[in-house]
Amino acid sequence: MIKQDKIKAGIIGCGTIGGVIADAIVNRFSESIALLGVCDVDENKAQALLNRFKIKIENLKKDELIKKCGLIIEAASASVSYEIAKDALKAGKDIIVMSTGGLLGKPDIFETAKKSGGKIYLPSGAISGLDGLKSAMMAKVKSATLTTRKPPAGLKGAPYIKEKNIDLDSIKKETVIFEGTAEEAVKGFPQNVNVSATLSMCGLGPKSTKVRIVTSPDYTSNTHEVEIEGDFGKLKTITENVPMPANPKTSYLAALSAIAVLSDMISSSRIGN
Repeated sequence: MIKQDKIKAGIIGCGTIGGVIADAIVNRFSESIALLGVCDVDENKAQALLNRFKIKIENLKKDELIKKCGLIIEAASASVSYEIAKDALKAGKDIIVMSTGGLLGKPDIFETAKKSGGKIYLPSGAISGLDGLKSAMMAKVKSATLTTRKPPAGLKGAPYIKEKNIDLDSIKKETVIFEGTAEEAVKGFPQNVNVSATLSMCGLGPKSTKVRIVTSPDYTSNTHEVEIEGDFGKLKTITENVPMPANPKTSYLAALSAIAVLSDMISSSRIGN
């Protein structure tokens, strides 16, 4: 058997998700993936992440990290994910994008990948059902709807909440906060519904994918319900997520989905589409 070289990886964004991914690379995939460096606008945050590990990993600037690594993992934010992906792909590097909302409405990023030879990976994040939707899209899909339920703390600080002057602390029962398209949802809740961007890019697009966001003080988890109808029939999935303890806006499954992508990269087989 021919031994393949290790994948040289770098992580941009050293928050909750970046930390979980780094831990997986160092402690789970070290035989196949080498974490060469990390990057964050807050260098102290990057250094705090590096202090967890006993091996040598560099604290690099974005351009240095892209130059040194063959696989870039974006775990920063939707406000910068497009530029990070663009720079990585132009350099011929592969990239995993966690903040998929930043790519919405920018289809040129996929053309950049095609021309450069770099690959772009979009993990399924905190939802299930993308495999069924991908299959369904081989025929005709009539509708795609995402209903997201989150506790009020998971929605605080969102632009839509501020714009509409919604007092989340005053909500006493289950309340529909938002109804609209995936395009509108990503603009209004850039840190909360990356899943709507991923769902739309996998299916009918941001203008035709419907999104509802519901909140209640009684909710203890982040729940995403996906409903698809098409020539194949009907599909419905409900994913009840455990929030990350350090960041209630993020579901643990989102980080695990990135780890699953890494696992597929180094596996000799693949199950599911």
